[in-house]
Amino acid sequence: MVEDLSLADLLTGLVGGLALFLLGIQQLTRALQNLSGSRLREALARLSRNPAIGATSGAVTTAIIQSSTATMVLLIGFASAGVMTVRQAIPVVLGANVGTTFTMQVIAFDVTRFALLMIAAGFAISAIGRFNPVHQPARVLLALGLVFFGMDVMAQAVSPLRGSGEVLGFLAGDANIVVAMLIGAAFTAIVQSSSATSGVLVVLASQGLLDLRTGIAMALGATIGTCVTPLLASMGRNRAGQRIATVHVLVNVVGVGIWLALLPQLEALAVWMSPSASELTGVDRIAAEVPRQLANAYTSFKVINLVTFIGLTSVLVKVVTRLLPDRPEEDMAGSRYLEDDALDTPDVALELARLEVVRLGGEAVAMVDAAMPTVLHGSDDELDELAERDHRIDAIHEDLLVYLGRLSLEGLSGAQARELFLLISIASDLEAIGDIVEMNLVQLGKRRLREAVLPSRGTTEVFADLHRAVTERLAHTVTALRTEDRDLARRIVGEKQEFTDQRQEVIAHLTRRLRADEPNRIRSYEREVEVVGQLQRITGLTRHIARSVAGEEPLPGSEQAIGS
Repeated sequence: MVEDLSLADLLTGLVGGLALFLLGIQQLTRALQNLSGSRLREALARLSRNPAIGATSGAVTTAIIQSSTATMVLLIGFASAGVMTVRQAIPVVLGANVGTTFTMQVIAFDVTRFALLMIAAGFAISAIGRFNPVHQPARVLLALGLVFFGMDVMAQAVSPLRGSGEVLGFLAGDANIVVAMLIGAAFTAIVQSSSATSGVLVVLASQGLLDLRTGIAMALGATIGTCVTPLLASMGRNRAGQRIATVHVLVNVVGVGIWLALLPQLEALAVWMSPSASELTGVDRIAAEVPRQLANAYTSFKVINLVTFIGLTSVLVKVVTRLLPDRPEEDMAGSRYLEDDALDTPDVALELARLEVVRLGGEAVAMVDAAMPTVLHGSDDELDELAERDHRIDAIHEDLLVYLGRLSLEGLSGAQARELFLLISIASDLEAIGDIVEMNLVQLGKRRLREAVLPSRGTTEVFADLHRAVTERLAHTVTALRTEDRDLARRIVGEKQEFTDQRQEVIAHLTRRLRADEPNRIRSYEREVEVVGQLQRITGLTRHIARSVAGEEPLPGSEQAIGS
């Protein structure tokens, strides 16, 4: 009876059950990620070239990682890095919205009575061995058991409310449609999980506490609530990233507005699609019918939105471009793509870290490219300006190490842990290249000024050829990292002899120049040979990065372990 209901018991059961539900969702996400490996990121980054495939990849990725927020954060990172255009991202955004309905479809099945059996079986099978082929599927089963058990706990907590006319009156009725939508939006924004909202809605509906129309309104509100985190993630990003977040808001808000006006039609569609329990009446009928009807309504309006808005991709691009016109990009110190919200989804966090490492590589390439003209002919101020560039590299590298260190505390799979180590290794090599320019090449340039050493025209030309080859090799290595092109990386690894031949040609030229009747000839030779040595160190680090990208085991203590 309602009068016997304890508020403390209600809150404890509801909050505790929700915690179990979210824990299950979290574990389910990890297990599914481990099963899918890096294919999630490949699906988003590479399959988005075709709108239909892009929408499918967005839906599948979101269904697996159980978070449209994580998918949006990754898309914003891709767009900010220039990997994906806004036009390519829009179908993925729409697909991600459909992917959020997977959770509600699954939990709408009345299988909570099997929850403890699923937990027991999943735990027992997964305990057989970490490397057993059924280990990860067993973890999926265990996680689903936690999801359903959390729902069962919440259902038992709220079941006494079935006899409360006041509660039923508040949760049902046309007068509270807007309030219900606002509640759904607020709850989703706070817990940052539309899956949590879905779970609560299904629980309330399964107890006959929520009629279909009110449940749809709350689900519509949840669609708006998912916009908060991507909007926050886009702050400080370039225009491409901000435009994708804006597209997400526009599609969701406009779509919700349309369906709010068509709520009776959506309700009728859901009833038509779902099985009926006409033999039941009252609360019992609501409890039997509404969970499946609600799941079908949620999926229907997301799918119809996808079909509608994917045909308006060009219009959406024009609208967000008008709202957010191009602007000069800000000179950002430190990281640009790393998002704390992605740490709970290691596969997404690793991809954002990889984008940041690519950005770090771009900074290193620019610094090496500017090095030789400045070292051979630059003024003291120009040398100081070149050295200052290393501060940007150091700031990005520091942020990366902190981020990846925090990520390492998460439960990473073996493949994820190896990728994390490779990213740290590559980032450290790139940072070491910046240090070579700052602490060695710049200092050689300053000694040139103090000793009044001026390289000849012929020496400048042979250095230009060697420097160009070193810079291009580093740039191609960063390209291989950005595109995950192992074949290109292997070709770079195999170019050791080419650099050796170029280096020997430069040394031979410098040796012949020893006979020239010029002042400071010996000092010039010494400084020029030292410059060749520093370019050789940069090439060694470049080859080590290429080996990492190619999938070869990186050497410990990278720079010290690298030969010429």
